[in-house]
Order: sequence, then C-alpha cells, then structure tokens
Amino acid sequence: MTQLIATDYRAPVDEPPAVIAPIHMPKVTPTVHKSDPVLKPQEIPPPLPRVQVNRQVEAEDLPTGINAPVVGGEKHGPIAVNADPLPIYKPAPQYPRRALARGIEGYVVVEFTITKNGSVRDPFVVGGYDSAGLPTDVFNGAALNAVERFKYRPPMSEGQAVEQHGVRNRISFKLAQ
Repeated sequence: MTQLIATDYRAPVDEPPAVIAPIHMPKVTPTVHKSDPVLKPQEIPPPLPRVQVNRQVEAEDLPTGINAPVVGGEKHGPIAVNADPLPIYKPAPQYPRRALARGIEGYVVVEFTITKNGSVRDPFVVGGYDSAGLPTDVFNGAALNAVERFKYRPPMSEGQAVEQHGVRNRISFKLAQ
C-alpha cells in the first residue's frame, strides 16, 4: 500500500526474474560392501566321562572318637594372642574453607601412635599433596584435627594391649561432584 502511494498510484515496474544457473549433479553409483564369509562354529568338545560315586557308607567306616570333656583341667579356648589395631571410630575431616574456595583437592599422610586404650597420641603430618601431586599444607590442620579424634581397638601382643608406634593413615580431601 505504501508503495502505491509513493508511486502516485502507478503499478511498479516488473523486473525480469533472476536467472538461475543450471545445477550439475554428479553421477552417483551405489557402493557395495563385501563382508567376510561366515566362519564355521567351533566344534563342541566331547562331554566329560561320568564318574561313579559310591553313596553307600557303612557305619564302621566313619571315625566316631568323641572324648569326654575335661573337668577342672587346663583352660583351652580362643584367646587373642596377637592382633592388629582395628579402627572403631574415624570421623571425616572438615574441608578447609581456603581449599574449598580455590577448588583444591588432595590428601595428607599422617603418622601417629595408638595407645593401650585405643586413642591416638602424637599425630604429625608426614606430607600433604594436592591432586596434581604438588606439596601443599592447606589440608594439614583439618587432617590433624580428624586424626586426634580417631578411636581404635588397641593392638594385642601375648593377650595384652600394647602401644603401636608409627601407624600411618592417608586422609583424602575430595570435592563433592
């Protein structure tokens, strides 16, 4: 409508349509894929020979030596002579804010002594590393705080609780996915 007003109500000049060049299509031939011939199935091995089992047992063939219990004799029974320490309580460490803000993951190796009552004494950091294997101390404090709260069943030697020195533990720090 605006075009008619702009041209004093005269029809616009017809322009010849655009010439389109002919399209050349290459000749397409179907491709044939050859497959390998089907292999013969392997031969099934012959079944194993059947073994005859004698299911008849005579009563005199079984050993029936049952001894009477000894009253007032020596004490026989299960006694824990030697046993390694067994973890009872291992709380997870608190993720350090500094490492969380930087998105750092890693681990700390801590060495300590397990006392006769199963608590931890003298913990110290052997080494702290980030996920790339580079040394870092960002996790050391959190790892030591967690280790100080560990509880163990104490190690046993000759039936008595003993201290165990040089116990090492690796504490990993991973961000939640």
